[in-house]
Amino acid sequence: MKRSKKPLRQEKQSFTHFMKGSEKWLNRICYFLAALIIALIVGGISLHANAHPTDWHDNELSQQIQAETQCELKGGIYENGVCLPPNLTLAAEKELQAYTAQKQAEINRTLGEK
Repeated sequence: MKRSKKPLRQEKQSFTHFMKGSEKWLNRICYFLAALIIALIVGGISLHANAHPTDWHDNELSQQIQAETQCELKGGIYENGVCLPPNLTLAAEKELQAYTAQKQAEINRTLGEK
């Protein structure tokens, strides 16, 4: 029994006809998917940036940085939330060193307990 080639040819023609008509839609879908992927990437990057705030989002830290900068511009030293004058006397420097040693001993004791 011989088969006719016409049904096969007819199937090929209908498929190519379908492809010619849907080429425009496939192109649009590809552009849409590409735009969607780019939007997801950009959204993910911005979400990551907002999830990890910097001092820009922290008013307290911004004020501390501002105070440190103003102190340094005056020539002082900013320590423990206090702007120390630029030229300390010898007695004041010894007092600060003793205070620092005392605080360091407290820190060492606290860390030693853990």
